[in-house]
Amino acid sequence: MTRLLGGRTAVLAGHGFDASGPYLLINDVERGEQVRFPVLGETFSLRRLPRRRCVGRFDLQTHERSVCPLNVELLPDAKDTMCPACVEATGFNPSFYYADFVSAQQRAYNLTPHFAYLAYFSPLHVKAGISSETRGIERLLEQGARAARIVGRFPNADAARELEAALCAQPGVLETMRASLKTKLLVEEPYDAAEAARVLDEAAARLGAVDAVAQAGFAPEEVRDLSSLYFGGPSPDVRDLQVPEGHDGECGGRCAGMVGGVLVFEQNGVCYATSVKEWESHEVELLKGEVVCEYAFEPQQFSLF
Repeated sequence: MTRLLGGRTAVLAGHGFDASGPYLLINDVERGEQVRFPVLGETFSLRRLPRRRCVGRFDLQTHERSVCPLNVELLPDAKDTMCPACVEATGFNPSFYYADFVSAQQRAYNLTPHFAYLAYFSPLHVKAGISSETRGIERLLEQGARAARIVGRFPNADAARELEAALCAQPGVLETMRASLKTKLLVEEPYDAAEAARVLDEAAARLGAVDAVAQAGFAPEEVRDLSSLYFGGPSPDVRDLQVPEGHDGECGGRCAGMVGGVLVFEQNGVCYATSVKEWESHEVELLKGEVVCEYAFEPQQFSLF
């Protein structure tokens, strides 16, 4: 058994995706460092501990993350995952267009080129959003979109937001989605790349005919299947994918992939999905090469009609 960080205090600070695949971001509290733990193909277990700490700050210009310099402990029921000092240092509000105050960091960030997108989660769940071009498609991957298409590129966030607002005003286009719903759709809705492309094509045709959308700069690009970035290949069959019961606060197995903040572990040929997005800011125990929980397989029942 090998504990990540050699037994030092570890805090789950987030998740992300790079050229090598998905990873968990772990804060080494004692050393004041952040570690990327690549998960794809690794066998490990993760336990959530009750104590919570600030996850640290993010530099909107350099995109670098850092551990909270004050090592602030958070209350168990606090909504935020960052202390006030790190919130101020980061200065980011994803809903800046509703905010009474926009930080200097955000104003500079908003001046970078942005794009608007449509993200596919199921045939009935298509979400619109915007992201800075400086982040590439990382925003889409962090959200766990199964497929996506960029539908407009703009010189700044305000122009991109105009299209996003026009899209979200149309029936069938979501502006927000809960993490719990994304997990539910992952394990219950079969994913087919061709169907996702068809749904996004139909959405583009319908939305492009709306004057307010067209005038906001709607210019759809090709649909992109994101499965390989989550799993290193095709998505697992939904018939072999379920949420384990009776294992709150622990997960483990051979990691088959990660979709957004949902880890997918394989045990005995069956895949199990655990959302660890809600675990961020918690101290955790990560055991490499060990599976501490054995899931009970529940046969799935499907109807053909």
